[in-house]
Amino acid sequence: MAYYIILFVITAVLAWTNSGNTKISKFIFFSFCFSLALFVGLADMLGGYDRYIYSEVFQSMHENVVKGILFSEEFIMYFGKEPVFGLINDLIAFFTPNRYVFILVYTIFLYMVYAVSFYRYTRNPFFALLIFEGLMFFFTFTYLRQVLAAGVIWLAIPYVAQRNFKKYLLFILLATLIHNSAVYMILLYFIPRRKFEKKYIVLFMLTLLLIGVSGITKLIFSISGDFVNNARIAEYANTAEIGFRFEYVVEAVFFLIILLFNYKRINEDELSVTIINVYLMFCGVLLFFCESSDGGRIAWYCLIGIIVILERLCRPKSAVALKGFITVMCFVLFYRILSAWGILLYPYKTFLTPGIRQGDFIEEAYEYDHAYDNDKLYNL
Repeated sequence: MAYYIILFVITAVLAWTNSGNTKISKFIFFSFCFSLALFVGLADMLGGYDRYIYSEVFQSMHENVVKGILFSEEFIMYFGKEPVFGLINDLIAFFTPNRYVFILVYTIFLYMVYAVSFYRYTRNPFFALLIFEGLMFFFTFTYLRQVLAAGVIWLAIPYVAQRNFKKYLLFILLATLIHNSAVYMILLYFIPRRKFEKKYIVLFMLTLLLIGVSGITKLIFSISGDFVNNARIAEYANTAEIGFRFEYVVEAVFFLIILLFNYKRINEDELSVTIINVYLMFCGVLLFFCESSDGGRIAWYCLIGIIVILERLCRPKSAVALKGFITVMCFVLFYRILSAWGILLYPYKTFLTPGIRQGDFIEEAYEYDHAYDNDKLYNL
């Protein structure tokens, strides 16, 4: 657990020592993001069973790619609805069947995509990274498709502000072909680019909450899954039966309070207003899907709004109290997931050392190739 805490503390120190008045060099920030990618990418199957599922599929892709078959029966079966993710698999599989190389290369690419957005939209990208660590960092260990789709959406936000529908649509299609759930972000383009009155924001959010508790999300998942013929999305309907997610409502209300109390401080240029809309979409999605355990994942596409707005609000010297509060909040969220996931994350181990972690029940249940136990690079 200590390695994770140290990582967060280092990010916090960098976030606080860079005021944002003078932007940190791109090389330094991207180098730190690269180091963060190594931390995640070198991890030895940490994060949950998804890594094993993705890795086994990847290995089967290699067997076909080396024969010159890109769109094999396995490709159609696994990636028929999300072929861009499948092509990424094929590209890496052309060079190696090794699952650890696949995850490492993929994760480095993922974090470079994130780095572009954080550096582009903020003056203190380390503080943006700090917020990211509190809200999404651990999910990059395991939800490989959806976290990349979210990163692609983040890159597209300026095209909404510029009213460039063709380029925005291109990014939406790209993200949707990585993970189909990204398609709903097309709605962002049609939200009016203006600062709405506070009373209308509150009224709209209450309406979304009432719709959410009605249980309609189960129907939406079922219809969406059937419409695109995607069994995974249809299965999300089952998660809508788990019950009311109080933490989603608390999170949404918390971020809404911060926004509304500081509403006048946010600029009204086209990009800022667009990012406010993304921020509000994040809160709205959590409220709308308050009966589904997958609501948080669906909101990841809008997380860049939370990150950018909070960084801007915490930028002035007069906002040191808010900045301190956000830092503590991020640490609490960071530690909550770390402690809740337990053996899925720690003790931390890289694939640079042989052997397996004792007590890892995910490894016991999902390991498909025990040749990796003592030689992680045996099939390099």
